[in-house]
Amino acid sequence: GDVFTDLDRLGSSLARDPSIRAVIITGPRPGVFAPHYDLAEILSGAQELGLRTPYPMARMVLGAVAGAIRVPGAEAGLRRTPLAGVVALLATHRALSRLQRLPQVVIAAISGDALGGGCEVALACDIRMMADGPFLIGLPEISAGIPPGAGGSVRMVRTIGGARAASMMLRARPLSPGDAHAVGLVDDVVAPDELLAAATHLADRVGGWNPAAVLAAKRAMAAAN
Repeated sequence: GDVFTDLDRLGSSLARDPSIRAVIITGPRPGVFAPHYDLAEILSGAQELGLRTPYPMARMVLGAVAGAIRVPGAEAGLRRTPLAGVVALLATHRALSRLQRLPQVVIAAISGDALGGGCEVALACDIRMMADGPFLIGLPEISAGIPPGAGGSVRMVRTIGGARAASMMLRARPLSPGDAHAVGLVDDVVAPDELLAAATHLADRVGGWNPAAVLAAKRAMAAAN
């Protein structure tokens, strides 16, 4: 949860900074991109709300909480209630949606496994470059008894198509860098020691585009989806 809180703050800052033309999201060290949510956090939130909450009620609660947290100060208060899990889910959606809407070109330099939450982050970026190696990318949450919960299922369908997305998610089958490139989930596969340099080179190139044109293109693509 802390990762997405930090990502949300970063996105808010970037959205207000026209001096930055391109952004690279990468892991803290080689072989690591972004960890999946701690399953204990997810389970705790689900147990607080009730694992068997009927869908219509869950949707109603989600909508009500989404409206409530727009009130200044309400989010912090709700995090101390049994609705804390719902608030955390909405905050994660907000962080990824903000990342996807940034006016800059956002490049994911996927330096290791990108499973679950890590894949969600990568899918919210505009361009994905992945290190070659014994790494995996995908949304295998269903094998832990939960669905992808931060918009990744929708983004996956938009990225690689419905049939491939269904096969990956319902079989809990993440892909190697080469296979991910073959289906269009990642745009480039790069040697691990060259990944950051390649991402930086690309950022330098796209950072030279007219920012108004970049924003217009991103808005048009978002509307098409």
